[in-house]
Amino acid sequence: MKRLWSLSIVIIFLGLATAAAGVPAPPPLYHQVAGGEEECEYTGKPPITILAAEKGVKATVVIRQNRIKGQRIKKGQVLKINTMHIVPTEVDNGFVINLPELLLYHFACGAYQRRYTLAIGKPSWPTPTGTYKIIDKRTNPVWNVPPSIQEEMEDQGLEVVEKVPPGPKNPLGKYFMLTSAEGVGIHATNRPWSVGSFVSHGCLRMLPQDISQLFPQVPVGTPVKIIYRPIKLAVTPEGRIYLEVHPDIYGTGFKPMEYLNNLVQQYQLTERIDWPKVSPILKAKEGIAQEITKGPPVPLPSAPAGEAPSPREVRLSPLQDKKPTVE
Repeated sequence: MKRLWSLSIVIIFLGLATAAAGVPAPPPLYHQVAGGEEECEYTGKPPITILAAEKGVKATVVIRQNRIKGQRIKKGQVLKINTMHIVPTEVDNGFVINLPELLLYHFACGAYQRRYTLAIGKPSWPTPTGTYKIIDKRTNPVWNVPPSIQEEMEDQGLEVVEKVPPGPKNPLGKYFMLTSAEGVGIHATNRPWSVGSFVSHGCLRMLPQDISQLFPQVPVGTPVKIIYRPIKLAVTPEGRIYLEVHPDIYGTGFKPMEYLNNLVQQYQLTERIDWPKVSPILKAKEGIAQEITKGPPVPLPSAPAGEAPSPREVRLSPLQDKKPTVE
């Protein structure tokens, strides 16, 4: 019984102890794992990159797992897609955006709804981390081209424009949600093939069909938590341990094994992990949650009354030097 309660006590009080000592709390240990292996018959549309984005997974992973050559898929081919993922629960209402995942997680009324694939800021113009909120919503927005992007257009020998009206040439698409992060919006795009990559000037692009579904559900004031977490670790209520690893897309110098070792030590999980399974997951960085439990799972005890709040956000990379502008 002492062993059962030890993990719970660590999770609840570690954040309070480190905060009292004036040092950042450790990254949270998550507890919800969702998704699984799906089968879908390919109808010929959309392209594999869009299909993968709709499922919240990387196209390269779908291609490898289904042994597809040259991204050529036969009509009627049955594809196996693994969507197993650890749900980041920094908020219980609003958005959690984990940049290395290129994903937005939507929560409403304390429950996880679904996730959406994004295009995020390119390495030379990264999307910032932090705690923000939705401060404005617009349909069929006009794009007022920021001076910095006008300069970039001129440098690239392109036609310099100051304003783009609604329509097929508008990169903001039909739906736009402005966040309190300076110049950062969540919007549709006229380049859906870019979703699932890091190519923007800090903004967060979504597939048009995805944001059209999400937009009506989001009121002004909705919290937005943007994190940078290449590694997520979870212990389910049944006591199963899952690891999910993503690339360090902004080249922060992140050291996966060192980070994981520190994390499992902080939560007293070292002896409960099947370590031979860990290295291939760290190397592949496929973004799929995989079980690494050693031996029989040890169920978590019921949470005691008066549970402490979730640990504070730990930023794993510095904010960019220059502030992003809208798009």
